[in-house]
Amino acid sequence: MEEKFYTTTEAAEITNCSRRQLQYWRDKGVVVPTVNTTGKGRNVYYSIADLLTLTVMHYLLSVGLSFEVCREALAMLQDKEPWLFEEFVPKKKMKKLMLISNASQEKYLTLAEFDQEAALEALCQGQTVIPFWCDRVHQQLRDNLKNFGS
Repeated sequence: MEEKFYTTTEAAEITNCSRRQLQYWRDKGVVVPTVNTTGKGRNVYYSIADLLTLTVMHYLLSVGLSFEVCREALAMLQDKEPWLFEEFVPKKKMKKLMLISNASQEKYLTLAEFDQEAALEALCQGQTVIPFWCDRVHQQLRDNLKNFGS
């Protein structure tokens, strides 16, 4: 099966990000497109894996995290859960995760499998808990691609 690529304009429309956001993230090395990463305009193309990365970044920003914290969370997800950014992931591999703030530690966030008791305990200690359902990221992108006409 041949992989499909999307222009910056298409990627922005599919992921509900602005073209300016995509350019900024590309310049900062956060989300670097797969094809012709140094190009401008029509020379830059995003793969499905790139669109998944954009969808994750958009979600993290939408819950109110700062750009730097989103960047840290994205890097952590890419390192610890690289399968998340693959186009076809079996349902059994999908996880419910949570990001927990650790203001007193070197890294601002930790990533863990979702545990209701641990989440409640963290909240009671004044920490921020951000649920992250992997299947919802994939479903969001599938829905957006369907609405886009792919």
